[in-house]
Formats: sequence, C-alpha cells, structure tokens
Amino acid sequence: MFKFISDFLSRLWRFADRWRAPPFAADGARVGNRLGGGLLFLFLLLGVIAVILAAVGAIFGFSVEETLGGVDAWLGTIAPTADLIGKILIQKVLMAVILLFCIGGVVLLLYARKADGRSWSSTVLALLFCLLVGYCSAVNMLAPLDPYNPSVGSQYLD
Repeated sequence: MFKFISDFLSRLWRFADRWRAPPFAADGARVGNRLGGGLLFLFLLLGVIAVILAAVGAIFGFSVEETLGGVDAWLGTIAPTADLIGKILIQKVLMAVILLFCIGGVVLLLYARKADGRSWSSTVLALLFCLLVGYCSAVNMLAPLDPYNPSVGSQYLD
C-alpha cells in the first residue's frame, strides 16, 4: 500500500513538474517556473484528497457540502493547536538544533585546527559565520511565541 502511495505521489509530481502551470494567479509564479510546478502539485494533491473525501462521504450518505464542510470545520477547530505545535517545532526545536550544530562547529574548528593545518584567517572566518548563525538562532529561540491570530489568511475567505 505504501508503494502505491509513493508511486502515485511520484507520478503526480512528475506531471506537475512537466507542465509547471500555476493553477491560480500567484506573485512570482509563471508558466514554466519551478514555483508553478510546486503550486500545481499542491493543488492536484489537495484536489485528489477532496475527491476521496467526497467519495467516502457519499458512500456513507453525506453530501459533498456536508463532508467538505465538516472537514473544514474540523481543521478550523484544530488550527490553534496546529499553529502552536508548528511554532514550537520551528521556533524552539529547530533553532535549538541549529544552535547545537553551531556550538559543535566551533568546538570542532578550535580542536581540529591543528590537525588540518588551517590558517588563522580561515578559522576566524568560519568562527564568525558560526557566531552569526548561532546568534540568529539563539535570538529566535529565546523570543516569545507569537499569539495565534485567526485573521491571518482571511483574505482567502472573500
């Protein structure tokens, strides 16, 4: 079953990547652009999911409006939780991992410098890069989480 899903997604991606036609007007997405292919892939994938949901709903005696409306209502109820989980995963966990990689890079640069025979200028340049990336990730990690704002994205509801 998993092979069927991966084959289907692979065929869907190849189709979208071949045509590269954005399904709707988006800034920067032109016909033939890689972004257009990615948007077409997402559009086709969500369309297939909607058709499957509508078919399953019809089997159990629900109309398309009831099925997709129920899914929309369910997604609306879990939106604050999904937003919080995404913010924690990206802003806290990912930034902590990047900070640990920067600290590990600094330690490796300082201790392995003698074995590599690098000059001090390349070592200092790499240390400054690690310091810059580490500082940005530390500031982002220590910043408070933004509150959930349900009005973001409301321009698509009109």
